[in-house]
Amino acid sequence: MKTDVIVLGAGIVGVSAALHLVKRGLGVTLIDRRRPGEETSYGNAGLIQREGVYPYGFPHDFGALFRYALNNTIDAHYHPTALPGLVPFLLKYWWHSGVTRHDQIARLYAPLIEKSIEEHAGLIEEAAPAISSPRTAG
Repeated sequence: MKTDVIVLGAGIVGVSAALHLVKRGLGVTLIDRRRPGEETSYGNAGLIQREGVYPYGFPHDFGALFRYALNNTIDAHYHPTALPGLVPFLLKYWWHSGVTRHDQIARLYAPLIEKSIEEHAGLIEEAAPAISSPRTAG
């Protein structure tokens, strides 16, 4: 088989990209250090959430900012030496987390999430012979 594209990483993004490239007629080699899915993030446990369309905003209230500044919360941790490089990103994140802008972003984000649900359904259907029992509910 001729290789036109090498995809590094056999997580959901790598496998999805590889499958779509193959559908477009390209020869694809998928490379991972381990078997597909074994080095993926366990953070979302393979869940695709339609209701999870509202992105997390950067806090604007002083109390939350103070708690994060103490650097001892489980939901945010940082290395103080990295802060100078992060300042531009954090300022943009803070700005876009204002109520009006954040609501606008969430509305624009919703169709993308819906499309991801459709894409995953297609991938599950395509992979069904290799999956003993894909779950469609929590």
